[in-house]
Amino acid sequence: MTKTRQLRFLKALTFFNMSNKGLILPFLPLFLSFRGFSPVEIGTILGIAPMVSIIAQPFFGYISDKYKTIKGLLLFLYFAVIAISFSIFFSTSYIVVFFSFMLFHFVMSPAGPLLDSMAIKSLGSKKRGEYGKIRLWGSIGFALTAVASGPVLGFIGIKNIYIVFWVLILLLISLTLFLKDNNHSADPVSLNGVKEVLSNKNFMLFLFLCFLVMIPHRMNDTMLVLHLENLGATTFMIGAAWGLAAFSEVPVFYFLTQKIMKFHHLFLLGIVAMLFTLRWLLYGFIESAEWIVFLQISQGLTFGLFWLVALQTAVSFVPNRLRSTGQALLMSTCFGLGGAVGGTTGGTIFDNFGSQTMYQIMASMTFIAMIGIFTTYKVKKLNG
Repeated sequence: MTKTRQLRFLKALTFFNMSNKGLILPFLPLFLSFRGFSPVEIGTILGIAPMVSIIAQPFFGYISDKYKTIKGLLLFLYFAVIAISFSIFFSTSYIVVFFSFMLFHFVMSPAGPLLDSMAIKSLGSKKRGEYGKIRLWGSIGFALTAVASGPVLGFIGIKNIYIVFWVLILLLISLTLFLKDNNHSADPVSLNGVKEVLSNKNFMLFLFLCFLVMIPHRMNDTMLVLHLENLGATTFMIGAAWGLAAFSEVPVFYFLTQKIMKFHHLFLLGIVAMLFTLRWLLYGFIESAEWIVFLQISQGLTFGLFWLVALQTAVSFVPNRLRSTGQALLMSTCFGLGGAVGGTTGGTIFDNFGSQTMYQIMASMTFIAMIGIFTTYKVKKLNG
């Protein structure tokens, strides 16, 4: 397979891998609410269950680096997702759904980092800056699915969400069959290599700062749908909110991928935290569902910029042979641990104080994170 064709399939896979998130993130909370689960239960399911990605992503990243395959792992993971999803979509037991969602994330969450790793390896060191032009297809896939799923689920009913999900997974399996595992380093990988990554103090500090920024973001991921529903949003508006957010990431991924490397990563992370603070403040005081939907356009300059900075920094911190491991650690910290803390905290605040108070607290959290990041940046700059 030529490099150009490989990159085309990676773009398509990135599109559909994010498409299933464009279905799950906006509409699974509605599905669970339809099944009778409370906000706290929904926050726990969507927050605590993904915590398994803290283990799953580094584990499968290490397996990929050690056995030098991404294609085989992806096929295994996608088939496992289909099998596990039966319990999520057809059980009404909180315990069953909770543990099923844990297994679901254990096999689904590693797919993103593995695709990112294959994309960066396929591009090569000279064209690494073009990663954003592959990742933007994920944002497009997420956006189109989020927007289109609203009317589709309105027609077939939220209870039939599994039909759309399975179609997307089967498309992923079909596309994965065309990939080639021809871009791995020949260097051997051992557990000592993983310890090498974990002992990198600068990388660990960076992961901790990313974690602080991501807690409120993951609270929003979990509770935005319920917040909009409280403000009177329709199913179409909810889909449009997520679609607009994802579309706003596209120009950021396209135009800023190479430019951000000119600035210090901590300085950029501090800017991201500042922008997140402003975003959550607006969400916390505006009582119009239409305006909240419109403000989702700020996703590009908050999460989009964050992810470019985080991924490029992670790549620069770890050896080439451990790239999948390093990226998996980044994902598990931001979305696994960050999701666990954010989901449960968000659900508790939402239930006891309301969604607007939740967003005001989120703004305070990112403001504190911003102060910490800029302080760390200044200290490091003074120390050379």
